Amino acid sequence: MVPGRDENGRFIKGQYKGGPGRPKKEREITYYRIMELSVSENDWAEICKRAVADAKRGDAAARTWLSGYLIGSPIQRMEHSGKDGDVIRVTLVGENSD
Repeated sequence: MVPGRDENGRFIKGQYKGGPGRPKKEREITYYRIMELSVSENDWAEICKRAVADAKRGDAAARTWLSGYLIGSPIQRMEHSGKDGDVIRVTLVGENSD
C-alpha cells in the first residue's frame, strides 16, 4: 500500500494539504456578468465575423477558436503497441507476489 493512500489508492483525508482550489462560484458569476455587460450582441457578431475572415486568410488561432465553439475538440486517440506492433505484456510485481 502506498503511504498516505487507502486500499483503493485514494488520498486519506487529512494526509495532504491541497492547493488553493477552484475559485468561488460567486467570483465567476461576477466576472461573467461584467464580461456580459461589456460585450453587446453587435460586438460579439463583429468579433465572430472577424474570426471567420481571419480563419479564411489562414489564421490557425482563429480556426481553432471557431471550431472549438462550433464543433468542439476532436477526440484524442492513441494506440500503444510493443516492438513491431506486437501486444505489450505487462507484469506487475508487488509486495505480496510469490
